[in-house]
Amino acid sequence: MKNSWIKELKVGDEVVDFFALRKKELKEYNGNLFLKLELSDRTGRIEAVVWNQARDAYESLPLGEVVKVKGRVGTYKDSRQITLERVREALSEEFDPKDFLPSRELNVEALFSSLREKIAAVQNPQLKALLDSVFSDEDFLSKFKLAPAGKLWHHTYTGGLLEHTLTVTEICEKVAPHYRLLDRDLLVTGALLHDIGKTEELTGTLFFDYSDVGRLEGHIAIGCQMVQDKIKKLKDFPENLAARLKHLILSHHGSKENGSPVVPQTLEAFILYYVDELDSKVSGVTRIIESESAPDKRWSDWVNLLDRFIYLGE
Repeated sequence: MKNSWIKELKVGDEVVDFFALRKKELKEYNGNLFLKLELSDRTGRIEAVVWNQARDAYESLPLGEVVKVKGRVGTYKDSRQITLERVREALSEEFDPKDFLPSRELNVEALFSSLREKIAAVQNPQLKALLDSVFSDEDFLSKFKLAPAGKLWHHTYTGGLLEHTLTVTEICEKVAPHYRLLDRDLLVTGALLHDIGKTEELTGTLFFDYSDVGRLEGHIAIGCQMVQDKIKKLKDFPENLAARLKHLILSHHGSKENGSPVVPQTLEAFILYYVDELDSKVSGVTRIIESESAPDKRWSDWVNLLDRFIYLGE
């Protein structure tokens, strides 16, 4: 069983423990091969290197499985790195899968109960019927309640999609009364459904990664199709309402450069985009502050996605 966690590893620590193997790559240095690995547990990721018998290790270590390692923590380019003396595939009875999948102390059923209240407050009968259809599908719910909202950036833990969906919906509810031309029920329905495609896009038992369909289609297209399939089964769902709702899903990343097939072109779409962007950014920055804060460290490492450092405080 695990006795140390990546978040807590310090330079100089000896490590004899279990980690999930996310990546492996044979590389060359001064004419010799070495193996570069990315290891993870539920608290984070760390790079590791194997200098001896690198090719044998590369061929014997299975991606996406748990490995047992022995090594020591050092640094490379100002980041922690484990230099490994030994590494092997772990036996199934040696580890608990829960030690590797990112998680937080969330009351999933309480969150889902709050989400049910949001659905109950929708007055439009067609939108209400659609939401009831989606969120009564047991196969969908079994995935939705446990899915993350992202692979590495925001809400990257079990239950993260539910938490993100609820937060976006709550903010949209608070924003709606301020704008008289806004269709409140349409906005709330879009908030509840905007990321449902992530239940099929992301998968994992030891760490989250993209499924084949997730890479090929993306959660926006998947989610739009899921909504369309449900609408087809409802009687007399207005065509224009369906188009406006699907537009919310298709445009919620804000621009084609960010993965949306279309840009926001309705009031509801503009608001959903900015609210979704707000919650994802706050979650991502919070994750950086929590994971990188340390004594005498006032600034985060460079954040490529944001093109800046993040102030960590005193």
